[in-house]
Amino acid sequence: MKHVFIFSTSVLVACAMTSADPLNFRNETGARVNSFTEGNAGQNEKEVEPGDYDLDGDIDIVIANAYSDFGVRDNKLYRNDGGVLNEVSNTVPLFTAGDVARNAFFRDYDGDGDLDIIVVCDNNTSGNGGRTKLWINNLTTPGGSPNWAEEGNTRLGSSTGGAACGAVSIDADNDGDYDLYVGNYPGPSQDTMYFNDGTGFFSNMTANNVPNDGDYTVDVASGDLNGDGKTELLISNWSPNYIYWNDVQDAGSGVGDYKYTGGQESIGTAGQNENAMEAADFDGDGDLDIYWSNRVGAGDRILENTGNGADGKANFTQLASSVIPPIAHTTASRKATVADLNNDGRLDIVLMSETGRPAVFRNTTVGGDLSFVDWTPRSAFPSGSTHKGWHAAVADLTGDGKPDILVGGHTNDHFFTSTSPDSFNEADLRGGVIPGVFNTSAAAVTGTIAEGESDTYVIEGITSGAFLSVVLTGPDDYMVEILTMGGSVLTTVDRGGLGVEEALQVTATSDRQIRITAIESAGGGGHPADLDNDGTVGPGDLAVLLSVWGTSNPDADLDGNGNVGPEDLGQLLAAWGETGGGGDAEYVLEVLSRTG
Repeated sequence: MKHVFIFSTSVLVACAMTSADPLNFRNETGARVNSFTEGNAGQNEKEVEPGDYDLDGDIDIVIANAYSDFGVRDNKLYRNDGGVLNEVSNTVPLFTAGDVARNAFFRDYDGDGDLDIIVVCDNNTSGNGGRTKLWINNLTTPGGSPNWAEEGNTRLGSSTGGAACGAVSIDADNDGDYDLYVGNYPGPSQDTMYFNDGTGFFSNMTANNVPNDGDYTVDVASGDLNGDGKTELLISNWSPNYIYWNDVQDAGSGVGDYKYTGGQESIGTAGQNENAMEAADFDGDGDLDIYWSNRVGAGDRILENTGNGADGKANFTQLASSVIPPIAHTTASRKATVADLNNDGRLDIVLMSETGRPAVFRNTTVGGDLSFVDWTPRSAFPSGSTHKGWHAAVADLTGDGKPDILVGGHTNDHFFTSTSPDSFNEADLRGGVIPGVFNTSAAAVTGTIAEGESDTYVIEGITSGAFLSVVLTGPDDYMVEILTMGGSVLTTVDRGGLGVEEALQVTATSDRQIRITAIESAGGGGHPADLDNDGTVGPGDLAVLLSVWGTSNPDADLDGNGNVGPEDLGQLLAAWGETGGGGDAEYVLEVLSRTG
C-alpha cells in the first residue's frame, strides 16, 4: 500500500455483530499543532506520512508541499511530543528550501533501524528544489534528535526523471528493503523505478523493469492484487489508468519486472480526470479491492476484486455508485486514506476534497455486501472549504490506542482526535428524543429490547439538504425503520440474522423517527460472568478476569465492590458452564445527522 498505516486491519468475514468502538471525532488543532510555517502560502497540495522517526514510541509526521506545477512551498516535519505536533522543519537541511514536493516517505532506507525521509520533487523547480531528496537519519539515541544528512545526489542521482507528480515507496523486488517508483507528467514522460541495494543506495531500473509510457501520471499506489506475494502498481493517469502487474506467473524476468508482455493492463479510461486509486480489502474476503477517487468527471467508485483468472491476474467489477455516500459523487475528490477507524475489523475511508470538507466513510459491509455511510461530524468537519486539501494521514497520534486524523489542508494542517460520541441511556431520554444530534457530534444510545417489541427515538432540528446515518449493533435480529413524525415509514432495513449490524444512510428534510424492532431474540442478555462474550462461562472468562486482577474494571467486578478480586473469582467459578442470562438484550444505536 502506498501509505503506512499504524493500525492492524483484521478481516471481517462473518455476518455476526462486531465489537466496534463508537465513532466520533473532535477538532483539536489549536491545542495539538504548533507550526511556524502555517499559512506561509495558500493552496498547498500536501502528502502526509506518519512514522516514528525518533524512536520515542509516538507517531511523527512528514509533509510534502507543492502548488500546481511551478509554485514552491516549504516541506514540514512534525515531532510528536505527547500528542502535540511541534514543527521541527528547521532542523533538517534544505527542508524549507522551497520545493514543488509531491510525495514524502518515512522508510528505513539504509537498514539501520530508524526512519529516513524521501521527498519526491517536481523538477520544474530549478536548483535544489528540482530534484528528489533523501535524508539519512543519523539517530544515536532513541528519543533524541537526529542529525539529518541530505544525500539524494549521492544515493539517488541528480534527478528522478521528468516532472514528478505521484510516487510510491515499496519493496518492489521482494529483497527486504524499500524501493522507489516515481510517476511523471506531462506526457510524453517516462515513469522511473529505483531499486534499493539495502544500504540506501539506489539503481535506476527503468529501462528493464518499467513499461514505456507517455502518460500524465497523477498518482501511484500499490498492493498485491492477485495474492501471489508480489506487489502490483496502480497507475492513475490523466488518460487511461493501468495496473502494472509484477511478474505474474513468472512471465517476466523476476520479481520487480513490470515491463514484460502483458504486464500493463488498462482498467478504464479516466476521461480527463485527475484521479487516484487505493487498494484495500473493503469486503473482508481476503483480497484487495480498489477505491477510485476522481477530481473531475465521473464520480468515485469501488472496483471489487472477484478473484483471479486463468492468467493469474485479479478480475475487478465496478460496483453501483450507491455503495459510496453521495458526497463522493458531488465533490472534487482527491486522495483516499484507508484505515479501521473504529476497531470493528472493517476498513473505513477518509476522503479529501479540493472543493469541500473531508468525508469519513464508515464501512458497514456485512457478509461481503459492500456498504458505507457518511460518518463525518459537522462539529469537527464543517461544511464548505474550511479543511479542503489533498491528503490525510490516519494514525494513533495521541497514544490512546485510537486512530486520529491529520489533514494536510490547502492552507493550515488540522488535527482531529478520535473521541467518544455523546452517550445516553434509553431510560434518560424523555419522550425518546436524542438531544443535540443534528449538525453536531455523533450520538450513541444504549438500550434494551425484548423480542417482538419496539423502541422509537426522535431526531429533531433536521432541515432540508441533510442526511441521517444510523448504525445499530446488538445480539438480536433487528429491523430498523426511518419514519416521518407522522408515523409514515420512509425506509426499512433488516439484513437478517442474529447479531447482524443494521446500517443505513438516508436523505432527510425534517425531523425523523428511528424505530427499532427485535424480530428474533438471541435469548436475552449474556451471563454477567461471560466476560469474553462467547455465550458460556468458562476458561476464556477466567483468563479475562485474571488479566484485570486487582483493578477496578467494571465488567469483571462481578460483586460491584470496586475491585476485581477473590469474591469475583468465586462468583465466576460458581457460574462455570452456565449460558445466557435471561432478560432483555442490550443494543447500541449510533446516529449522525448533518447538512453539507
